Amino acid sequence: MGSFPLDYCYIIHEIKADDMVLFNAPLHFPSGREWMWDYCVYLGPFTDSAGDNFDLGIHLGGALDISTAIVFGNEPGDYYSGPIDSIKRECYVETKRRALELNLI
Repeated sequence: MGSFPLDYCYIIHEIKADDMVLFNAPLHFPSGREWMWDYCVYLGPFTDSAGDNFDLGIHLGGALDISTAIVFGNEPGDYYSGPIDSIKRECYVETKRRALELNLI
């Protein structure tokens, strides 16, 4: 058995934990890894009937504290949050559907 090349060891050392959050996930808005998906449950990408893109998820704060976590852009404030049953917009409805399908709510 040979050893790993020194370059390989250096590359592995330089990878930060934030870079590994949803590393291979199909995100519309990759910067969300840094400010959303390290504490919310990611449910996948979604494109609504108007062609708007979203990354869907939920925040589980407790049995009675479940809210949406819907990212619509790459800036830290580009997200919707609120009670999962409160709004009938497509992205909220799809978030609830996916969470129910996975038995998360």
